[in-house]
Amino acid sequence: MERIKHIISFATVLFLGAVLLFGGAYGLQQQVDAVFLSGQYIVLCIFLYGVTVFAYTISYLGMVQNPEFGVYGILGGITLKMLISLSFFIFLMYRFPGENRMLLGLNFFCIYFLMSFFEVMILLRNLRRKIK
Repeated sequence: MERIKHIISFATVLFLGAVLLFGGAYGLQQQVDAVFLSGQYIVLCIFLYGVTVFAYTISYLGMVQNPEFGVYGILGGITLKMLISLSFFIFLMYRFPGENRMLLGLNFFCIYFLMSFFEVMILLRNLRRKIK
């Protein structure tokens, strides 16, 4: 039960961060009166949120099973997330050929790296607690 609480806590905090990220970017776009969000920005946020929660679950469960090999769980989760995310990005690139590909790529990598940074930061903090 405690494992599920950690995962739900992470998902909630990540959701609030994703909403803040989307709201901040959208508000900034409206204030500056420039276009730097692609038409697929919401789809990217939702998909990368789901993949990040899935990768965190895999990493966290691997870390709880054996804290000494928890790093392998983290690397496995991040690798799986990277492969799934990049294949989705390539799908979007070829599914919507009329859209600005540079803008879509910048949006994707910004969201991907921000969510990955947050995930790794939380996982390493949890791993530090397990080893002590």
